[in-house]
Amino acid sequence: CRAMMHSSGSWLPLSLRLSIAAGSIFDFDLSKLSHPPLWEPTIEEYFPQQRNADVEVDEQGLKSPYVLTSPTRQDFAHHARRGYPILVSDWGKDMQYSGWSGKDFADAFPFGWMKAEYIHELPGFKRKDHDVKDIDGEMRFKLGTFKPNKKTWWYNFTRPASKRYKDDPLKPVTGPYVWHVKDELPPKQKKLVQARFEAPSFLDDPLNRYKMNESFEIWFSPGEGSGAGAHNDGYCQSVVSLQLVGDKKWRKMLEPDLTFLHSYDEFDGGVYLAGMWKPDLGFLNKQGSAVIWPPGYLHETKTRMHPEGKCGSAITLQYDFPQPVQFFRAFLPRLALSSEVGHCLSSSWSGYPTFFMRQIKPTPKQAKMDAQLSTIMSAVDTDGDGKITVEETKTFFESGKSDVMSHMRVGREHSKLYVQFQAEDVPNKFKDGGEDTVAYHDKDDDMVVSRQELLDSLAQWNVVKIRMREGIKLVNKADLQGVKDFEKSLDYMRRKPVTFPEKMRPELERLFSLKKGTKIFPDLRGVNSFSDSEFFSPLQDRLHELGARGGEL
Repeated sequence: CRAMMHSSGSWLPLSLRLSIAAGSIFDFDLSKLSHPPLWEPTIEEYFPQQRNADVEVDEQGLKSPYVLTSPTRQDFAHHARRGYPILVSDWGKDMQYSGWSGKDFADAFPFGWMKAEYIHELPGFKRKDHDVKDIDGEMRFKLGTFKPNKKTWWYNFTRPASKRYKDDPLKPVTGPYVWHVKDELPPKQKKLVQARFEAPSFLDDPLNRYKMNESFEIWFSPGEGSGAGAHNDGYCQSVVSLQLVGDKKWRKMLEPDLTFLHSYDEFDGGVYLAGMWKPDLGFLNKQGSAVIWPPGYLHETKTRMHPEGKCGSAITLQYDFPQPVQFFRAFLPRLALSSEVGHCLSSSWSGYPTFFMRQIKPTPKQAKMDAQLSTIMSAVDTDGDGKITVEETKTFFESGKSDVMSHMRVGREHSKLYVQFQAEDVPNKFKDGGEDTVAYHDKDDDMVVSRQELLDSLAQWNVVKIRMREGIKLVNKADLQGVKDFEKSLDYMRRKPVTFPEKMRPELERLFSLKKGTKIFPDLRGVNSFSDSEFFSPLQDRLHELGARGGEL
């Protein structure tokens, strides 16, 4: 009797496997795979810091990220591609902005408009008392003129954080400011601010310099205890926070394992309300150091008092290469269900498993997946040895037969370097670099994609994409039991059977209060995840129109 390795570690005979899968829309032969498609590693299995007993811990016993000092490109790429949260202790060394406080930025760039987080928590605050500019429906205040109490400069004045955070002394107690240099300044002023920014040596190339310069924002933290409640960002790329002045305490948490019914508000403090906040990292990011983390890693911040009373500052930014592709591969099932980064599966990440072949579409059928595998191997494995190398990938991308260039966000003069990065991430200046597309599939660190590795990646991608498509259809029909049955039908593809939360987020509670079969949105085109703007953003108004039970969310 043929057998398969079930994700729990026990062997199941073929007859039992087939009976388990009978209710599934998939006909994949899991005996051909290294792991079932929805299998994910534990946090201890994937992150070395979590299983290393010698790693430094904070006052609550939370582990610290891996620390790099003056890394080579190879060292940085090794950790960054895996998506390990890391600290680069000297990222800010010799940079022009190193040591700049909130006052320094206000003096140099008084024209900037910043957001004051939790400004409505300030007793006596009145909009009419200040020079205010509305951007994206939110108030902005001028760096060069804002005095929160009409007397004291903002960089010398502390404001309360959200009242919701008073239940835990480890949460932020005062409100920070954020200046969106990346998209809220006129081009001429933006260039003035960008002119002093410098890339670190291990990311000093045209593509990464461009991305970092175009993406940065600056956070200001007057006094002590300033920070943001735990949240996820909606970025599809790794994020960097470089501490320019002061020290900042961070707590971080990997996105929890999710089903459609576990969805929660991943914005500021939402994870607290959902009762899901269980941080797995706790550490101090000191002045001059930078913390780097992948999409889908929630984070909370809280500053320490500067010894000279200066207003703390930090730059947040993204870079292009290398990306945490092996992290995407390892945790794709849960990331796809995130209400902040789920959209990235369709918009940014699907090129990796498919080698950016636009003709490959998700399928639940074994025969069609076998055809996908053959299509990729035939197109990319030019020597027919059953393995895809970095050089073969680069050649394929340069041939124009893939969709890789549509993801390029810089000038065409950098197209050759972009392909080199996307295929092998080894610009001429950095021969010791890693690789993104090949690394996504590579499970044994030989920088070659075997036929088995490609099959495993395709199976996971197909299942995750189809799961999202079919699950959202059921949610859109207010079919709660249908969602549960669908999730249970995938148990044979998981590490352990699914369980459901006792309580759902308010939006879903209201949605499923409607009669089964009620069509929430007339058209689901453009909705591939819970994080697409076309889903939760307009949902409250739509539920009101449909007469769903419950009050305001």
